[in-house]
Amino acid sequence: MSDILCKLSVVGVALGLLVGCSLNSKMPLADRFSERQDLSPAKVEKPGGLDVCSSEAGSPFHFRKDILVAGTIGVSDVARDLPGLDTLTSRRLQTHLDALGRFNVMATHDSSFESMGSGTAMRVQDLGREHESQFVVKLELEDLTTHSSAGLLPKLLGGSTKRNVGISLYVYGTEYGALFHSQRYESTASGNVVGYPGNGSTVTTPWFNTDLGKKVDKILKTMSEDLNEKLACVPFTTAVTAIKGNNVYIKAGYLNGIRPGETLRVYRSNDILTPNGDPKQQENEGWIKVHTVFPNRSIANTAEDSLGIKPIGIADVVRAW
Repeated sequence: MSDILCKLSVVGVALGLLVGCSLNSKMPLADRFSERQDLSPAKVEKPGGLDVCSSEAGSPFHFRKDILVAGTIGVSDVARDLPGLDTLTSRRLQTHLDALGRFNVMATHDSSFESMGSGTAMRVQDLGREHESQFVVKLELEDLTTHSSAGLLPKLLGGSTKRNVGISLYVYGTEYGALFHSQRYESTASGNVVGYPGNGSTVTTPWFNTDLGKKVDKILKTMSEDLNEKLACVPFTTAVTAIKGNNVYIKAGYLNGIRPGETLRVYRSNDILTPNGDPKQQENEGWIKVHTVFPNRSIANTAEDSLGIKPIGIADVVRAW
């Protein structure tokens, strides 16, 4: 009799699992953020945008833009078991951005973004000047709460713990310190979702192989791809750092994809905003032509078709077109 009961129990569990698989045949909540990204306005309005704004040599979009990942603001009250997660996620995003081969990515772990107050724009501009970056990126880990699955079967199988993942991305342009783009990403992880409560361990790269780590990593990779698309068609921008005789020095070089013979447009630096808060279009000063290139610097002369235009000044803006 006991053997029959045992076999019936096994059959019951198997049937329960089949029902569970059937219910999960729909797209799980953990993967819905990917579908939402695919329906974003940018992708609908400009399909194949990355092909249009090609990164191949000869295209005005091939220059590598400088991006500063300025750390992650964590939610310590719901992530006490994951010490160091804020630093780890920002470094992981940097790794994914580097892998795209389209940006020069730097990282700093700066606490000055903890408040989204009125001083944010000035701090972004300061960071841009300090690190010579065109964009500043910030992550916010907004939700890492755990919860238990309802129902008898999950409890019998011992897999009742789930964890929400909510991360927001903020991208600032350093020229004016303005918010260029923001987006929230959400997911849910099941299984191994608890860190190291109370033993003093710090999360490191192997943590991304856990169930929770894989979900976080998937979001960060999607973020990098979205950033690639959002910034692909934005003009490369740098600044004039010095004028010596006929030579114009700019703070971008070989690592940005600049080569001797490149021509770049120069605009008058202008921090004045229009009444509605939008940046005012700079005054066009003409073209410069690069003749000497260093890793992070280049030297150019005023192009022939720019003769007679106002003299170029230090801190003027240099763009791809």
